[in-house]
Amino acid sequence: MPRPSNTKERKIQIVEALMKVMSSEGYAGATIPLIAKQAALTTGLVHYHFDSKQAILLELVHHLLDRANIEPPENLDAESKLSHYIDAHLALGPKANREAVSCWINIGAEATHQKEVQLAYQQATEYQLSVLEGIVDEALRAKGCSTKNKRKIALGILAAIEGCYRLLISAPDMIPPGFAAPTVQTMAKGLLSAEEAEPDS
Repeated sequence: MPRPSNTKERKIQIVEALMKVMSSEGYAGATIPLIAKQAALTTGLVHYHFDSKQAILLELVHHLLDRANIEPPENLDAESKLSHYIDAHLALGPKANREAVSCWINIGAEATHQKEVQLAYQQATEYQLSVLEGIVDEALRAKGCSTKNKRKIALGILAAIEGCYRLLISAPDMIPPGFAAPTVQTMAKGLLSAEEAEPDS
């Protein structure tokens, strides 16, 4: 009987190696030999699974998106789901992954130079926005408010999260411990509260 393929596991190994190398060296400095060394594989094996460094990067975008897709507990009310989403993306506890955040910032920068990366980054961001928009919609309906601005509110919250990511990596001393998640949660509550009540039909 033939041995089962470990292609999927190898690809994840290589993708996570790129993430680790990118967090310290950036995309330009993340050479195939460095990626292979981090993954404890030969460069030949890296080339066998991916035909280019860009191909690894594109796979990494999907990998990070899967990791960020955190389902809130079903028993939470609508506004608590929004708090859970923000906390899951910004709370810097033991489960926080600064390597992933740094890598996401680097991918965003690389998206300005490579069309394929830009498309993948945009699709991933649009997916995150759609998830957040759904949570905002539910929270607004629960408060009896109009949902006409739900996308704008979701976009504002997402932009705040991305901004915290950038400061966390580029100027970490500017963000005191315990600042990011509570601040964005307060901002989100303010945006929800500013919406007009839906008129009675």
